[in-house]
Amino acid sequence: MKKVYWKQLGFLFPSFLGTAAFFLLPLFYCLIYSVSRTFGSFHFAGFNNYLSLLGSGAFRLAFGNTFFLMFAYIALLLLLSLLANYLLDFSEGTTAFLSALSLAMFLPSVLIVNFIDIFPQLSKEYPRMVFLLIFLWKHIGVNALLLRIASSRMDPSWREAAMVDGAGKWHFFQQVEFFYLLPYIKFLFIFDTTCFFKLFRESYLFYGLYPPDSVYMIQNFFFNNFENANYQRLSSGGTIAILALFVINLLVFKAGERREIV
Repeated sequence: MKKVYWKQLGFLFPSFLGTAAFFLLPLFYCLIYSVSRTFGSFHFAGFNNYLSLLGSGAFRLAFGNTFFLMFAYIALLLLLSLLANYLLDFSEGTTAFLSALSLAMFLPSVLIVNFIDIFPQLSKEYPRMVFLLIFLWKHIGVNALLLRIASSRMDPSWREAAMVDGAGKWHFFQQVEFFYLLPYIKFLFIFDTTCFFKLFRESYLFYGLYPPDSVYMIQNFFFNNFENANYQRLSSGGTIAILALFVINLLVFKAGERREIV
């Protein structure tokens, strides 16, 4: 048993080295520099960097826009994905359609921007709407496909029992299927959070480093501070953003835990 245990550790050791080198060590340096006065040598500054950052109007704008748009876009995406899952049947044609729709996720950002630039007034007058359309276009297919696959794995006897008891499709979806899908919805929320931050590519192609205030997000703030070599502010902002994302994902992971069907 001990030999098997050490073999398992041996297989995990390369993964641990990769995680330490590319995540834990940079995160540690980020924390160090966020409470340092100068870059390159440590002179403890307490929470002055954080207080200065929170007093910055640019950071407050970027932080507020990022999390407001993230929640709004992801909530609408998940609602539309659930609606598609509810309306579509379990035929092979549905799976093929959603699989084809999922390919939009791999479209190059340049192609998407060039297509939308056919209507230049859209990106100038309605930047939030443009970003929402891009986000839905690229990710509704894969979200709906994953939910459809999850629903197809549900025990058919549940649906049959509900029909015998006189429950309609909507009642069954509301009382049973939704809670069966809840773990998958949580996963999709975390997945969509990662996808949301990729909107920076389209933002940069549309507006460069300084987009309109309505879509000025945390990535723009970080990029601008990196160009100005303001690493203390960059590290402090990164620490706050990581902490906020950790808390959000933890709350989402814990949400509805008691009512999930295993």
